[in-house]
Amino acid sequence: MNHSKRGLNEPFYKWLDDVRRAIRKEKELQEKLQYYNVKLIGYKGVVYDRIGSSSTSPSEKDIVYWIEKINEVERKILSNKGNIIEYQRFINTLSINETVLISEVMRSVLSRTEMCLTINISVNTYNHIINGIIRKWGIKSGG
Repeated sequence: MNHSKRGLNEPFYKWLDDVRRAIRKEKELQEKLQYYNVKLIGYKGVVYDRIGSSSTSPSEKDIVYWIEKINEVERKILSNKGNIIEYQRFINTLSINETVLISEVMRSVLSRTEMCLTINISVNTYNHIINGIIRKWGIKSGG
């Protein structure tokens, strides 16, 4: 998307990029989590009285490795979900026209002019609506 990301609106567009990235990464992270869980299940049971001792077997070290990987991915998933939930809550505060436009902005890779042609609005209308959205976001985010 070819927005001017300089100036006062830069934090808003950075936030949209973060949300877009979180949505895109969500499936990948879920697949990683599933893979790591399968790897963890593949190891035999743990003998609890020996974990952490100097005689810990290689398979026990591998189990700890996979548990750490699972924890890392789960933290990333929670962070992404936080961004997505914040976006959805914000969307719920917008009017129908604003919701349609911001959804198109999130989904589209078109330039502003191409997007206006696609959704059949003028560039002035686009600018008016997007500026209203940015003002609401600034109030919500304390900016």
